Amino acid sequence: MRAYRKEYLPSLAFRHKRQKGFHLPLILLVLMVPLCHGTFLYGIPPKIGLITGESALQTSEAWSILVAFIEERFGIPLQFEVYDGHRPLLKALKERWIDLALIDSAWYVRERQWVRPLLQTVIEGQREYPVLLIVQRNSIFYRTSELRGFELFLKRPHEEMAGFYLPLATLSSFLPVHRESIRFLDTYESILKVVAYGRGVEVGAIPEYVWNQNRGSHTREYLRVLEALPPVPTPLVVMRASDDEARFRDVIRVLSTLHTTEPGKQILERTSFSGFTTERAGDGSFTAFADQIRQVDVLYGPPE
Repeated sequence: MRAYRKEYLPSLAFRHKRQKGFHLPLILLVLMVPLCHGTFLYGIPPKIGLITGESALQTSEAWSILVAFIEERFGIPLQFEVYDGHRPLLKALKERWIDLALIDSAWYVRERQWVRPLLQTVIEGQREYPVLLIVQRNSIFYRTSELRGFELFLKRPHEEMAGFYLPLATLSSFLPVHRESIRFLDTYESILKVVAYGRGVEVGAIPEYVWNQNRGSHTREYLRVLEALPPVPTPLVVMRASDDEARFRDVIRVLSTLHTTEPGKQILERTSFSGFTTERAGDGSFTAFADQIRQVDVLYGPPE
């Protein structure tokens, strides 16, 4: 923000007295312009925090293109920062190093006493996505109830993802899922490959959109879906509940309309999302998911 030193003010007042037609409201307007640049408090562009996803480099590249497009097309200098987990991301939001955060629905359910959702992401046109249990095509398992002596593969770190809670809540309702049977891998691509080329007793949990993105791949030829679990809400863009939402109205407006133009669609294709929307999944979805989180925490303890 441009700083106005005190010595500037007398000269403005002096000119006001001498110049005919130069009114006080105009002076006030001149002084207020730097304070009202867009909707940025103190002239500082808002910063959004992101999770690394499958690749920190890919996430940074995709969002660099996205924010550059938003600034060039709409004049909004949105900034971003990538974090390697929800814990440091939420710590940065709480300590005001960032203004917004894009978080998984599992963490929204956990932290919603102090965060407020501004936007929900859209994946393949939906605000919810099913989690799939996948097995090798030649696996002996054809129903979830048949699972015995299996290894369950989940994405690391487990506390970051809705995909951790839903499989465990579902399976634990009628099967003993022991900690020693759970394996964690760094990426969904790794889960696909381990299950496809394993011994036939591996079961993987992946979002449906990941399965769809791999349609036509060689790996998918060796896989099949065992069961589609109930859908969970997609990630949300949140702010601190104590802050003024009006500051972000331009960011909300632009992000929620990106998918309506062809250039915007092309930019979004580089991210994991097909759009952003101000409409949220129903409260029933979040309530059901919160129940699943509680069930898993009772059995396995909360994330460390």
